[in-house]
Amino acid sequence: MRESVADANEEQLRAFYRSLNDAKGLVGSDLQRNVYRNYTEFVVISKEISNLDGDMLLLRDFIKELRTISASFKDEVDPMAGMVNDSTPISESISQRRKPTEMATSDMQTIYRVQLSALWQSIEGAQRLVPFIPDRHILREFPNVAELHPKTMQARQAAQFILLNDCILLATRKKRTMSYKVKLVADRCWPLGEIKVQDVKNNSEVLNTIKVVHFQEVFFFRCERPEDKGSILIAVQRATDELLDHTKQNEAENSRGVSEPLLEMQSQVESRTKKSRPDRDPAKQMPQLSSADMKWLAELPDELEVFIALREFEEAVAYIEKARAIIPSFSADAGQLESIKEEIDVFVEKLSKAIGRDLSNSLLTKVQFQRNINWLLRLGLGESGREMFLATRAAVIKKRIRQLTFEGDVTTYINELSLIVFTLIRNTCEWYRDSFKDNRMASGTLAARFVTWVKEQITAYAQIFNKQVFGQNSFNLRIIADCLRSTTDQCTLLRKVGLDLKFLLDDLFAEEIKALIIAYEERCIGKLDKIIKEDRFLVVSSQSLGTDVKVTASVVSFYNILIKFVNEACLLVKLPLYTTLITSISNIAEQYLRRMVKESQSREMAKDQRYAAMMNVAFVLDNVVPRISSQLNRHFDRPIPELDTLRATMRGKQITIYLDTFNVEYSPVAWVCRTNICLKNLKNFKLIE
Repeated sequence: MRESVADANEEQLRAFYRSLNDAKGLVGSDLQRNVYRNYTEFVVISKEISNLDGDMLLLRDFIKELRTISASFKDEVDPMAGMVNDSTPISESISQRRKPTEMATSDMQTIYRVQLSALWQSIEGAQRLVPFIPDRHILREFPNVAELHPKTMQARQAAQFILLNDCILLATRKKRTMSYKVKLVADRCWPLGEIKVQDVKNNSEVLNTIKVVHFQEVFFFRCERPEDKGSILIAVQRATDELLDHTKQNEAENSRGVSEPLLEMQSQVESRTKKSRPDRDPAKQMPQLSSADMKWLAELPDELEVFIALREFEEAVAYIEKARAIIPSFSADAGQLESIKEEIDVFVEKLSKAIGRDLSNSLLTKVQFQRNINWLLRLGLGESGREMFLATRAAVIKKRIRQLTFEGDVTTYINELSLIVFTLIRNTCEWYRDSFKDNRMASGTLAARFVTWVKEQITAYAQIFNKQVFGQNSFNLRIIADCLRSTTDQCTLLRKVGLDLKFLLDDLFAEEIKALIIAYEERCIGKLDKIIKEDRFLVVSSQSLGTDVKVTASVVSFYNILIKFVNEACLLVKLPLYTTLITSISNIAEQYLRRMVKESQSREMAKDQRYAAMMNVAFVLDNVVPRISSQLNRHFDRPIPELDTLRATMRGKQITIYLDTFNVEYSPVAWVCRTNICLKNLKNFKLIE
């Protein structure tokens, strides 16, 4: 932003400001449309959820009817029932005496009949909706209830609840014709197993209200006091629980009543088999299933359908585990055994898909994740659960990255990005370790798959890093170094969970850093021609080099360029890029010396100017290069022989300038003797004849 408006005039700034305001307006309108669309979808989903209770009750009623029809078919075609009845003497059934409990039961039935008769007399039409059946009786009455209109929530008519042990009777209050008396008329009757009575939270428009859900129908009723509402909810819940317990008890008694004659016949058949084939070893025979287990297996598909529809996954998994434990003892033929296994596998697939949908929810907590994974492990789908788990965690990381906003500060953005990515990777490691505690899931190829997943996430992070950091801050090495430092600090957090992947980051960033160093080198070399052409080859002093150093202006500029390059490069370069950095430094120094010598030879200069050029070469080789070598020695903790080779190679440039300064036809030895120059000025040089 700062670079784009740096050279703009006032009119351009105003136009830019107007474009920003227009963009702000567009974003605001888009956000408003999205909010409205999301709200509309939320309303639709809420309506679907409200209708789901009625659908489930309807499904439960259908399943109950299906079981009843199946039971009636079994009773009609069961050949063993007649055999059992034939084996029971009629005299025994007639001679059985009534027990005291049966006497008490008959008395209670009389009381219940009297209650219902009084109910029929007080409420018109009640006998049609609530006929007498054994054990039906009144539990409690709730007067002073008002039925509300479902849309306006206004009172429609006065009503009264009569709670029975198996149903709820709704009676409305109506005035008699030509009279001021009020009569009760039976309106509806709901079986307790087909309805749900729910509390409606109080607000400014609705107070002390309950909701009755019966399949697709929803009714609202308002009580006079909060105590009345609480009493209705508690009484209905208690009656529903008692009815459910009573139903289960009757089913258990019926199953025992059916299984006893079956077991008796099975024992008779086994005894006849033993007599006919005494040589068979009974220990080697496959154990037979009991009638209760056979009945349970027959009802298993219906139970699993209900459990999956009601999202009762724990019960569904427990039933499948029990079925898998029973099947090995099943002595049926192979075809029937295979069909049962295939049917169970179908429900396992349905259940795994339902659990997988929950597992893909990015808002799940660690406890919820572990519960879902535990269900999949118990179903024998550990590998599928692992893949779902890793895919979900990868989606969570991508979602969190997309939620970050880049506001221009690269360092802040990378700090937040690295914090999010590596924290989520660490949490995923902990969740994986706690969820897959089985040694088979936590070692070998499965553990290698998890490490591969971690590598994929770090690679994706490196791609974003390279795009944001190296792509936009080509030569700002300090910003790049800060970003790399924050990334490395966050990567060290993975050591707490047993992962040290710092080497992976170094490998992912190595090519970008290498390309950056080479580009920086070319940029520095590009500056050399300018500083050399502007050099007048007159001795100047510099505070950075010391006041006693006598060199020209190009050496001062070259020194500053090289020192800045080395200091910033050392912030990024590690030992694997040692060769790249040393090569770049050598190229910069060599290019300066060659171009400076070439420029000095091409100009018409006085002897003192050529002498200054010679001193430039001597200072670079004897002071600048050793100083750089010492700094790199401390950084890499090793000697730098490549720079020593550079010094030896470039000595010839200094000799060339010495000869050009005076007379090129004289040999170096003759020139030294004739000009009577002190040999101390030629130290560190080898003059070869």
